[in-house]
Amino acid sequence: MAKALLVIDLQEGYIEKYPPLLLACVNERIQRATADKELIVYVKNTKRLRSGRKTNELAENLNINSEYIICKESASAFSNPELQEILRQNQITEIEIAGIDGNSCIKSTAIDSMQNGYKTILRYEYIGVQNAERFEKTKVLLLEKGIIIK
Repeated sequence: MAKALLVIDLQEGYIEKYPPLLLACVNERIQRATADKELIVYVKNTKRLRSGRKTNELAENLNINSEYIICKESASAFSNPELQEILRQNQITEIEIAGIDGNSCIKSTAIDSMQNGYKTILRYEYIGVQNAERFEKTKVLLLEKGIIIK
């Protein structure tokens, strides 16, 4: 069973809204994924502006241990067909998702991951959430869809 770690939206301009401990925890998980030879894919959010598109750089202190860095223009990382191709080429069957925010991009990516047939895992220490009360409802939905939350 081949595993992948998706690191979602840990970018300058976003990460500052979350506790610094989140980045440290995700960096530790990236190091473990690297040691375990798991595939790591970094996903950057791209905003559509009147003047064009804007993509913030990955967070300055984020460990970059993979050549796979893709962009998305909507909540789910699966909105970029390149992700499916990377996962297919690497024969991935299990995906763990880390990053921000649990109520939006993490949620959408996790649901799409399950719908595409991947075993999908979220771990609290690697997920940033701005609205904890709303995330309680989000967790119920994700669990109903078969997503593993630890």
